[in-house]
Amino acid sequence: MKKTLERRIILFAVIILFLTITVNSGMDIVGFRRDYVQALILRSQSLGSSLRANIEKVVGLGLDVRDIDDLSDKCREVVTSSPEIAYCIITDNEGKILHLNDPVYRNLRLDIIKKSLTTRLDQNIHLIGEDGSYYDTVTPVRSPDGKQVALVHIGFSVHVVSEKVQAIVLRSLVLLAIVFLISFSLVVIFVKRSIGQPIAALLGGVKKVSEGDFEHRIEELPVGEFNDLASNVNIMSEALKNREEEIRRNYQELENIHTDLHSSYLKLESLSLDLEKSEELYKSLLADASDAIVVIDENDIVKMVNKMAEDFFGHDADEFVGLSLSRMLTLVGTQNTPIVYNFFQEAGKGRHVAEEIRFYRKDGELVVGLIHANIITIGAEKLIQAIIRDVTREREILFNLEKSAADLARLNKMKDSFLGIASHELKTPLTVIMGYSELILTDLPGKVDPNVLDMVNNIANAAARLDSIVKDMVDISMIDEKRLQLKLDEVDVNRLVEDSLNELRFFVSMRKQQLVLELDDSVPPVKGDTVRLMQLLSNVIGNAIKFTPDGGRITVSTRAKYLLRSKQSPSVELIQPVVNIGKDQHLYVEITVADTGIGIDIDDQLRIFDKFYEAGNIEEHSSGKVAFKARGAGLGLSISKGIVEMHGGEIWVESPGYNPDQFPGSTFHIVLPLNPVTGDGTIDYLNLLK
Repeated sequence: MKKTLERRIILFAVIILFLTITVNSGMDIVGFRRDYVQALILRSQSLGSSLRANIEKVVGLGLDVRDIDDLSDKCREVVTSSPEIAYCIITDNEGKILHLNDPVYRNLRLDIIKKSLTTRLDQNIHLIGEDGSYYDTVTPVRSPDGKQVALVHIGFSVHVVSEKVQAIVLRSLVLLAIVFLISFSLVVIFVKRSIGQPIAALLGGVKKVSEGDFEHRIEELPVGEFNDLASNVNIMSEALKNREEEIRRNYQELENIHTDLHSSYLKLESLSLDLEKSEELYKSLLADASDAIVVIDENDIVKMVNKMAEDFFGHDADEFVGLSLSRMLTLVGTQNTPIVYNFFQEAGKGRHVAEEIRFYRKDGELVVGLIHANIITIGAEKLIQAIIRDVTREREILFNLEKSAADLARLNKMKDSFLGIASHELKTPLTVIMGYSELILTDLPGKVDPNVLDMVNNIANAAARLDSIVKDMVDISMIDEKRLQLKLDEVDVNRLVEDSLNELRFFVSMRKQQLVLELDDSVPPVKGDTVRLMQLLSNVIGNAIKFTPDGGRITVSTRAKYLLRSKQSPSVELIQPVVNIGKDQHLYVEITVADTGIGIDIDDQLRIFDKFYEAGNIEEHSSGKVAFKARGAGLGLSISKGIVEMHGGEIWVESPGYNPDQFPGSTFHIVLPLNPVTGDGTIDYLNLLK
């Protein structure tokens, strides 16, 4: 054990020393190489700048660089002055060599740049040549007018740097070996004296203590931490000695505790008697419970029933106790006895059962009970407790509600059928009345008595109003039956709003109301049925005109907005789709119609789009198409909702409430997708689009 620890410490120290010295030497070599290259670059640039100055002086006298004869000698002097410099070459702007220090470099490809480097001083240098074996510095030579006339290339070989670095590496390796041997020797001596010997002494002392020699003490050690550990081992040995003596004393105390346990057993018997009393109390509570309770043992024998069970079943408790479960169910006239019996079997398996049972009392009355059965444990005995609540009255109420709902659905279907039949039957006679009225008013005005003509005019007006109602009835009937078809075109929403308002400006002017337009020019066009969208806006804006007092204000605005909606693809299944609210944003166009009218009550805001529904007190409504509080057939907003939903959009109203004195106003919101086919509209309608 000790040898293994020593070896591990020595090996770890060797690795750390080796890595430390190696990394430090490597960083020194890398830094030396970088600094050496930097020094050569500076020297090359300095020599290039000096040579450039001499050349620019001669060029300033009017000579061409090609005509300067001693430039090759100058280049040789530059290379001779610095042994590390390999070449000095002067080229023209196109890279053609004009002068050089040695003809051997005439074939050096200065134009092949393998890599461009930037030094710490932001100096640019290139590795050139076909194998990138030279560092090249370039110094431009300029004429007195600033024009570049030549380039001075001074460079040094990569091999010069490598040879210098190899010499440094060799020296570092020798130094590394010497330092490593010295450090390793010191570590071995330190580990043996300061770690190995103290650990051996500690192991010997601990072994003595583990063998039961609690009198043994470890001598003082030279290392502080190990000496503290030795002191703690000595303290532990003393504590173990004291603990052994204490265990002997505790053994005697255990005998005394055994005596106390015997007395505790006697107390438990007393507690058992109290538990029996608690069980009697439970039975008392069970008997007086407000629900019928039946308790059955594991053998399906009725153990107990409470007073409420006697009233519920119409039998005395003595008739039930001791009977089997199946006989009890037969006695009370239970319907579907095998199924009810299975309920109790499931409860006996530990499952909670909540089911209904039906049975007949002695007087023949059918009773419905909601049974909750589960297993309970009393001592070692497992019992099934069934709590039965009388829900006969509740089921009668539920049955009546379901019957009422079915009647309402049937009446609603009859109403829809009546709409279709009435609209169809009224359309033909109305057409005849309107045709003959128009014929009399246009072709025979001079042949008819003026009083009769006035009556015919009233008949025509009434027929036109009735025709409008019939058209609304036809539309709502087609919407309900999903027979109304859309013809989709590109619709300019702002133009659509303006056209709708132009048709109603006469009524706005007649009512002296203020009309405000807030149209966003960036609103994109939508795919829609122009005629139906006009009908939609006419209904909503006409509604605002009717319920806004004279002199009031109506504001119509448009804008584009993004909604977090999930697009639904059209389905061939004739089912009502579910609108999924997702995380995807989709662009919609919103049209709002706000007025300063009488407002809409909170309760009416959800029902106002129902067929034939009129908000507020109908008796207060006046006659006329756009008169204040004018009463209509109650179909306009229902048709509007159908048109919006066919286009895959939504319509709703917001209002603080109804107040004919303070005029809180209402705001209708219409949201339309850019394309109904990709919107969240009813899939049945999407199949009708043309």
